[in-house]
Amino acid sequence: MDKEILGKLDKEIDNINIFSRSEAIEKIVEKYVSEKKKCVILAGGEPSKLYMPELKCFRPLINIKGRTLIRDIIEKVRKARYEDILIIGSKEVLSAIYNEIGDGKSLKASIEYLEEKDHIGSAKTLNLAKPHIKNTFLFLPCDHYFEINLEEVEAYHRRNKGTATLVIYSGTEHEWKKSSIVSLEGNVITKYIEKPKNAETHLTSMMIGFAEPEIFESVPEGKITWSLQENVFAALAKRGRLIGYVFSGNWKNIHSKEDVYELNL
Repeated sequence: MDKEILGKLDKEIDNINIFSRSEAIEKIVEKYVSEKKKCVILAGGEPSKLYMPELKCFRPLINIKGRTLIRDIIEKVRKARYEDILIIGSKEVLSAIYNEIGDGKSLKASIEYLEEKDHIGSAKTLNLAKPHIKNTFLFLPCDHYFEINLEEVEAYHRRNKGTATLVIYSGTEHEWKKSSIVSLEGNVITKYIEKPKNAETHLTSMMIGFAEPEIFESVPEGKITWSLQENVFAALAKRGRLIGYVFSGNWKNIHSKEDVYELNL
């Protein structure tokens, strides 16, 4: 076992409740197993930015291949054994989602809704989940269609031990100018740029990934605008703490009626 991990383990031995490494391991494993895996679905920002007037609904409620996008997302999350789901967004968006899926019981999930009152950046949206997160968690947007093996991405994240792991799209079906572009060295993201003027690469962040609770340390307190893309991920990349999982399969960041049409072909 890694010496650093053993050192942390020995700190758990207080000779009051825990007397040995084996007891410490047992307690930690028991706690880990008892805590259900959590997923955070990001639906924050001004509600108007998620509304599609041509379809008269918010993006998570559009119909994709016979079911709403939010149902499709939750079914895929559940398949990866994430049953505790936090959805964070404005009152308007949360109300529309709740009317569609309720508390999640019909989808064999437990869904909690967290209202975002101040729209001051995606990092601040994610930060609302902080009191609910104790271990590794999955995060993803409410308006992306994807066909990814989330369990495989989670295992990759745990092996590489970064603060966060992002799924990185390496295909050719996406417009990089409207996205976050990354540079990779091996599996480490060395640069993260939001909406670049020039493309150093065409590797695109999908905003789907896994993170450790320490990611919240990168979000300052107070009503300051703070973005995952421009602030948190860029800073983690500079420190070598952001891992990339390269993917070239089916994915669509849904912005238009044309995007929906293409997915339903």
